[in-house]
Amino acid sequence: MEEIKALFWRTEFYGAMTSGGVAAMHRGMTNALHQLGHKVVFASSGELLLGDFVKKYHIPYSKFFWNLPEILTLPYISKSVNAVSKIIDKENPSFLFQHHHDFTIGGTLIKEKTGLPFLLHCDFIQQWTKKNWGKLYFEKLLKWAEEIQWYSADAIFTISNVAKKMMAEQYGLHPDKIIVNPNGVDSDFFRPNAGARKRIREHYGISDKFVHGFAGTFGAYHGVEYLAHSIKETIKLVPSSIFMFVGDGELKPKVEEIIKQCNVSDKVILTGLVPYSEVPAYLSACDVLHTPCVNNEDSSEYFGSPTKLFEYMAMQKPIVATRVGQQGDILEHNNNAFLVDEKSPEQIALAIQSIAGDPSLADTLANNARQDAINKWDWKNNAGRIIQAYQSIVNKKTAKA
Repeated sequence: MEEIKALFWRTEFYGAMTSGGVAAMHRGMTNALHQLGHKVVFASSGELLLGDFVKKYHIPYSKFFWNLPEILTLPYISKSVNAVSKIIDKENPSFLFQHHHDFTIGGTLIKEKTGLPFLLHCDFIQQWTKKNWGKLYFEKLLKWAEEIQWYSADAIFTISNVAKKMMAEQYGLHPDKIIVNPNGVDSDFFRPNAGARKRIREHYGISDKFVHGFAGTFGAYHGVEYLAHSIKETIKLVPSSIFMFVGDGELKPKVEEIIKQCNVSDKVILTGLVPYSEVPAYLSACDVLHTPCVNNEDSSEYFGSPTKLFEYMAMQKPIVATRVGQQGDILEHNNNAFLVDEKSPEQIALAIQSIAGDPSLADTLANNARQDAINKWDWKNNAGRIIQAYQSIVNKKTAKA
């Protein structure tokens, strides 16, 4: 196979947020491309923990813009396009892979300047995301920027079938241009580890407990508050239960309030943020892992591809998950997970009772999940789809020449 050099470009200001799903995606994808024998260059507005084999370029935001509305970061487009143009002259990459973000038209400008194949990764529609999960001041401008990027990209990657459907319907994009590339996992990094399990459990004094784990950024769609509401009923059914919440984020204060109101603080460990290198150890310490994601508040279907799901699967642990969105597609009840309805603390508690009371079921769920993670959801599969798309673009251009 020919050696290909990919230029990854992450444009948003993410400050110290170097963990979570987006960071995991970039780490996983760059590692996988390297493992497949390709080179990677990474340009971004902030620092990110990537392998030593990745050549990194830092294009910082002006500190003047850090705490101002997003529209004032528009000057960064010009600055970063100029910087990336110089990187391209120096590195001569095979293609540009840009992570889509607010108001960014950089990929389009780079393609016009250089003719480089332009692959765009979109977690979802930024217009929807800003309107429903943040603040949106300049809706028409944001929609204009998204349309420019999507129409000029040679290929668009998104994370779920739900996201693809909404993008195609709302923007009139041809479905063939949109490639579904769910999140994945480094199944060598996330793997069973008895030594780490023992270390974490001894550290927290929970060696003899049945430990439930959640790891994530406590986002609006994670449904973590419903897991918190399940604690009181769960400890009635499985008295040895301890709940470990790993991470931080928007809904953490709400989770803390629920725990206080339910008077179950002695059954909960809130670790806060932990180093990424330690996340597998914390997951290993758990007996069951939870991903209680929920559909969107506007009643539209959950469009995400939770990185935690694939990491859980690779850890060879039984998983309790809601049936929403991609989770309902990837997981099969009583095969590689125990599925419950969204927003149902009662079903979560009953699922835990079933798993805790049936070691054979727990082993089946865990073993099948691990095998699926290795065979279907390792990041090398994702990287392979990117390389395939690039080669298809090159072949089409060659055929037209």
